[in-house]
Amino acid sequence: SVTKQPEAPPSGPPAAADAPPPVHAAPAPAPPPAVEDTDAAEAAKAAAKAAKEARKAAHLASMASQGQTGDKKEEKPKMSKAERRAQQEAQRAAKAARAGAAADGGSEGKENAGKEGKEDAAGAGPALGVVDGGGGKGDGQSPSARQLQKNERRSTAATAAKAKSRPSGNIMDHFSHLRRFAGEDDGNAAGSGGGSDHKVRVATPATAAGGIHPAVARLGAHYADGTITGGRARCVALLHTLELVIADFKTPKNTKYAHALTSLVNGVVQHLQAARPMAVSMGNAVKSLKTHLARMAEDPGLATEEEARARTLKHLEYFEKEKLFDAGEFIAEHGANEIVDGDVVVTHGASYHVREILLRAKRDGRAFAVTVVDSRPNLEGRDTLRRLLGAGVDCTYATLAGLSYVLREGGATKVFLGAAAVLANGAVVSRVGTAAVAAVANAHGVPVLVAAETCKFHERVHLDAVAYNELGNPAAIASTVTYPAAYGHGGRNPSLGRWVGRSGEGAGFGPGRFGGVEAAGGFGSR
Repeated sequence: SVTKQPEAPPSGPPAAADAPPPVHAAPAPAPPPAVEDTDAAEAAKAAAKAAKEARKAAHLASMASQGQTGDKKEEKPKMSKAERRAQQEAQRAAKAARAGAAADGGSEGKENAGKEGKEDAAGAGPALGVVDGGGGKGDGQSPSARQLQKNERRSTAATAAKAKSRPSGNIMDHFSHLRRFAGEDDGNAAGSGGGSDHKVRVATPATAAGGIHPAVARLGAHYADGTITGGRARCVALLHTLELVIADFKTPKNTKYAHALTSLVNGVVQHLQAARPMAVSMGNAVKSLKTHLARMAEDPGLATEEEARARTLKHLEYFEKEKLFDAGEFIAEHGANEIVDGDVVVTHGASYHVREILLRAKRDGRAFAVTVVDSRPNLEGRDTLRRLLGAGVDCTYATLAGLSYVLREGGATKVFLGAAAVLANGAVVSRVGTAAVAAVANAHGVPVLVAAETCKFHERVHLDAVAYNELGNPAAIASTVTYPAAYGHGGRNPSLGRWVGRSGEGAGFGPGRFGGVEAAGGFGSR
C-alpha cells in the first residue's frame, strides 16, 4: 500500500492574500491645554508698561535738562564767521590741553584736562558744551560730541589739503619740494663773487653748541652770501677748510681715528649743506675722503694718530692737485687748440676753465674775438670781460636778450661753456641762462663745447631743471635798483621801465659798441 506523506508548509512568507491587514496605532490624545493664571499675566503686562513709561519720562527729563524737547530741537543761534572761528580755536585749545595732560599726568591728568576742556568749551559757545574729556564710546561722551570731533578732523584735513595745493607765497606748486630762499629780500647785497643768490640761514644746533670749527662756520657764511661761487672755487675752499679741521682734530678716547674723523666730516657736511646745497664736485671730494678713511680703518699698519693725520692731509692735497689743478691745465691746453685764427668765440657768464682756455689761446698767439653774453641777476660775465680785456683780447659784451643777434650777425664760430656738473645721461648742469645759449647756438648751427673736470661727473640723471635745483632771491630780479649806476639807466632796472637810449647807440658791432643790446637786458625792455 502507498502511504501519502503530509505536505510541508512553504518556507517563504505567506502570500499577500493570506497576510492579515496591518494594524495602525491610534495617535495619542493631546494633553489638555495648561490653564493660565489670567490675573498674573495681566499684572506682568501692567508692570512692563509702567517701567517703559518711567524710562520714557526719565529720558524726557534728561533732554529737558539739556535744553531740548522730545518733539522739537531748539534752534542753534546763528554765529558770525568771527564767532565760529573763536569757537573753533577754543575747541582746539581745549583738545590740546587734554592731550597734554593725558601725556604728562596719567589718569589723574586726564580727568583734570577733561574738566578744563568742558569749562573752556562751555565758554566758547553752546555747540561746544557737549565736548567731554575723552574720545571713546565708554568715556561718557555723547554721540553729538563724537560727531563734532569727527567733523573737525575732516575739516582740518580738507584745509591742509587745500593749503598744500595752493602756491606758498611766490613759489608755485612745482617748486614746493625745493628749499625756500630764507635771506633778506634786498636784491642788492652781493659778495665779491657777485651774487646774493644763496643767502640762507646758516645757524645750526651744532654751531650754537660750539661743535663746529670756526673755519667751517666762516666757509658756510661765504657760501650763503655768495662770496664764494662756482663749483671749482667752492670745492677748493672746502678742501682747504677740511685741512684746517683735520689739523686741529684730536681723537677721543676709546675711539679709532678714522671713525671719529668720519663723524666729524659728517657734521661739517651737514653745516655746509644748511648754508647752501653742495655742488657735485664738493660731494665727490667728500666721498673720496670718506673712502680713504674707510680704508684707513682696515689698515693695521697705522701706529700713531700723527701718521694717520699726515696720510689724510696728503690725500686731500692729492685730490686738489690731481682732480682740480692738473685737470684744469689739461682742459686749458686742449681747449686752446680748438681755437684758430679768425674765430669768434661766444661764452656765457663766468667760467674759470673757459677763461683759462681763452687766455691760453691768446698767449699762444692766436687772433680771435670773444663775445661775452651775460644774464641777470648776478651779471658774472662782467668779471670775465674785465680779465679778457686786461689780456688784450678783442671783446664784445651783450646780454642774453641779444644772443640771437650775436650769433646771427656777429659771425660766431664756436660757443664755450662751463659746467657745474655732467650727468650720466650726458646732460650738463650750469648757471641759469646756459641752456638758452646752447639752444640758440644749436639753432644757428654753431658748435658748443663744454669744459669740466671729471670730479664734476655724477651718476645721477636729470630730465628737467625742476626736480633738483636751487631757489634764489626773487628780489634780485624784481628790484628796481639792481643795475648799478655805472651801467647807465640812472640806477633803474631797464626791464621794469622804459629805457631811453642815446641816438646811434648799438648801430655798430665791435668792442664797446654794443650798448643797444646791453640795454635790452630784460624781458619787456625797449
